[in-house]
This record gives sequence, structure tokens and C-alpha cells, in this order.
Amino acid sequence: MDQLDERQRTVFCAVVEEHIRAAEPVGSEHPAVRERLGVSPATIRNTMAALEEMGLLTHPHTSAGRIPTDAGYRLYVDMFQEAEALSAAERQAIRRRLETSAEDPSAAAGQAARVLAFVTQYLSVVASPGLQHQTFRSLHLVPLGERRAIAVIATDSGGLQARMIDLPEGIGPDDLEQISQAITHRLQGCRLADLTHERLEQIVGEASWHHRLLAEVKTWLGRELARGGHPRIVMEGTRHLLREPEFRRPDAATQLLEALEEESVLADAMAAAPEQGLWISIGAENRREELRGCSLVMATYRAGPQVVGTVGIVGPTRMRYRRALAAVRYVADRLTETLKAFE
Repeated sequence: MDQLDERQRTVFCAVVEEHIRAAEPVGSEHPAVRERLGVSPATIRNTMAALEEMGLLTHPHTSAGRIPTDAGYRLYVDMFQEAEALSAAERQAIRRRLETSAEDPSAAAGQAARVLAFVTQYLSVVASPGLQHQTFRSLHLVPLGERRAIAVIATDSGGLQARMIDLPEGIGPDDLEQISQAITHRLQGCRLADLTHERLEQIVGEASWHHRLLAEVKTWLGRELARGGHPRIVMEGTRHLLREPEFRRPDAATQLLEALEEESVLADAMAAAPEQGLWISIGAENRREELRGCSLVMATYRAGPQVVGTVGIVGPTRMRYRRALAAVRYVADRLTETLKAFE
């Protein structure tokens, strides 16, 4: 920012903020720019030309107006790291939505995605870790009649994996409770990535429990772990993204939607987020080419001291960055609070 003098800084901020607001190139005659400076259009025009030479502004096609470049947006974001405050009503809406998942931590990611999309009017994404990256907390076998039960794995991140299992004859609620407690005691604190079939045999063994039921539980655990290595990504608000002028063209919309359908595209992009603080990737900075027409604002969330997932938004490079920063940070903090209740 040291390379800009006061006039250049004022013109630059006016152009960026007006383009974000109106989605149109900003010219030297624009009232929003002239009101800030109180100088002639010729002076503003010369200043814009200097900013363009610096690579901060560009002009599309033959338009006389300018728009920010990716480098310009990056400078603007770095200039204004402070976030725009959310309203009390917005903060309350976020808290209430996440409170509804207080009895079901597996629903927290979906609730966070929905409320973040609502507040920002952008596409929201929440990535929760695959089972391989979580730690075993408990197993619960809940009876459902004489010959069926629900088996539930709970993890440190608040994640739940559940399925119905058929019970062998003669297994009662007391047997289910005994097996639940015994397996929980033996596996609690184990990284799920370490629970291979051989490791399960070693830790759990046969003990004195009913062989068929124990075999079914171990098979299920192994199957869930084998397919649970990738993060689960929840997306909400695709319609918001498609309302933006940048994505109204059929070809641009199709390209973006095809990219978003490939879960690996977002997973790869989100994997770049550091473990602390907010992270912003603008246009060409995105590691995936499919997302280079977008900006991403991301933050990690935790279960206790451990980072367990990422929450954020995807929007055009002409994003309301200061508002996006506030919303993503607040939702990530509230999601961490929600999961803390399950420690």
C-alpha cells in the first residue's frame, strides 16, 4: 500500500467499492469517485491510468471505465483486514440456527452452510473431516425391537455414523449395553485411520461377547473407515452465485456448476486453508483452474483443540469482502462452540 499516494489510494478504494456495489466499470465522471476527491475528471482519469499501469485496475473491452484486477482486489483486502460488523439480528439468526443442531452434531455442518448462505447471499461450503481424520469417541448399540438395533459411532468432531444391524437370537438390551461399553473402552481415543481390520482384531478381539454380533460390528466399522477418508462437503446457496452478473451467461454458469459437481475441486481448494485465522483466495490465486473466476473466503473450525473442518463461501472476485470476512469468522466460531458441547 506504500506505493500509492493519498489521491491514488482514494481513487482506488472508490473504484473497487463502487464496482463491488454496482457490477459496472467505473469511469472518471462517476459521482462516487468525484465526491470523494472533489477534483476534475481529468485528474481522476490520470490517476486511474496510473493505477492501471500498476496492474491494480483494468478496463474491459473498449469501456472507458475501470474495474479491479485480481491484484487490485488482493491489495484492497490487505488494506482492510477489519471485517464489517454483522447486525445483531444476523448474529442471532446464526446462533439460533446452530442451536437447533445441539442434539445432533452430525447436522451442524448443514445448518452452518444454510445460515451462511442466507446471511451472505453467496454459495456456502462446509467441509467436515472424513472418518479417517477423526478420533473414535464411543459406540452405541440401541435396541429397536427383538432382532434389530441401531449402531452409532460418535467421533471427536461430533460426527455420527449410524446403521441398522440385525441381531442374533438371544441378544438383549443388557448384551448390547455390555458390548457398547466394552468396545468404547477399548477404542476410545484411537485415530480412526489406525483402525484397520487387523488392528480391530487386535484391540477388540473376540472377548466373551456374542461372536456373530461382534463380527457384524467389526465388519461395519471396517467398511465405514474404508470409504470415509475424504471430507464430507455440504454446499448451500448455488442459486445465489448464479444471480451474480459474472455467472449469468450460460457458458459461465455451466462451467462453474460442472466444477462444483466435482467434489474434489472444492475439497482441493479448501485443503489450502491454514489451520488458524481467515484465508482468502482471489481469482488466479486459486489452486484449481476451475475456480479462478471466483474468490473463496474460508476459516477452520475446531472440536476442542483439534481443527476438524473448514467453513467458507464462494463468490465472484467482485465480492463484498469485508462482509464475507465477518460472516465466515462468526459462523466458524459458533460452529466451534456447538461442537465444544460434545467434548
